[in-house]
Order: sequence, then structure tokens, then C-alpha cells
Amino acid sequence: MTESNKKKVLLLNRSRGKLQTSLQPIVLDYKERKKKKKTDEGDEKEQYSEGLEDIQRLEGDAMRIAQRSARALSKGLDTYEQERKRSAKEKKDGAIEDFVHNSAKATSVYMKEASEIPVDIAESLNTSSYQKRLRDNLRQVSKVIRLFRI
Repeated sequence: MTESNKKKVLLLNRSRGKLQTSLQPIVLDYKERKKKKKTDEGDEKEQYSEGLEDIQRLEGDAMRIAQRSARALSKGLDTYEQERKRSAKEKKDGAIEDFVHNSAKATSVYMKEASEIPVDIAESLNTSSYQKRLRDNLRQVSKVIRLFRI
């Protein structure tokens, strides 16, 4: 055999406008997924100015209490509306006849939902930082009261 027969034959294909060998490895680069930052209350702590943390927490608790009372009122009114429609369909002038019964049911639903409001109020006032601030303020007030004793 001659030297020309011993040479390997390369096949060239056109790829991207250039001649390249037919076999090329395909390399896949995977990027790691970036974790999304959650904006939930549990992930990031709220930021407060020094000395204003208690007031801001108390304000947040008051907002939650107001939301609970609004939800309770809404559920009570929805219950009254459903019972009123049912009474009006069942009998003539049923909405007027059953007014007391329907409003009693609505009030019952409202009171069930609103029954947690006093617990929410107690929990919002029972934090240790709020108690500490209350004690400090009471000490200062008692010192001022002592000055004005006769």
C-alpha cells in the first residue's frame, strides 16, 4: 500500500457557513436555577426605627383586628341575605315575616366570627417588648407623681 492509502479520510460538512468535520460532540451547559426571593412576612423581617418597633407592631395588630371584624360583618350580612332570599322564595311576604329569625342567624354568624377579636387584642398587648415599655413608662410617671405629693 502506498502512503496515500494509509491517510484517514475526513468528511467535511457545511455548518454555520464553514466546513467542519461531521462528528462533533454536543455540549449542553445547564445554569442553576436562581431561587426567587419571597416577599412573604415569614422570609424577611420588618424593619423598624429605634424606639418605634412597638408602635408599628401595635399598628399592624390593630389592622389585623380591623380586618377580622370586617370579615365577620361581611359574613353576617351574607348570611342575612341568603336567609332573606330563601324566606322570600318559600312564602308570600316571607322576608318580612322571618326578619327577626333571619337577622338572629346573621348575628349568630357574626358573633362566631368576631369571637376571636378579644383574643387578638390580648395577644397584641401581651408581647414582652410592649410590657417592658409599659413598665418603663409607668416608672417614669410614678417618679413624676412622687414630686407632686403633699
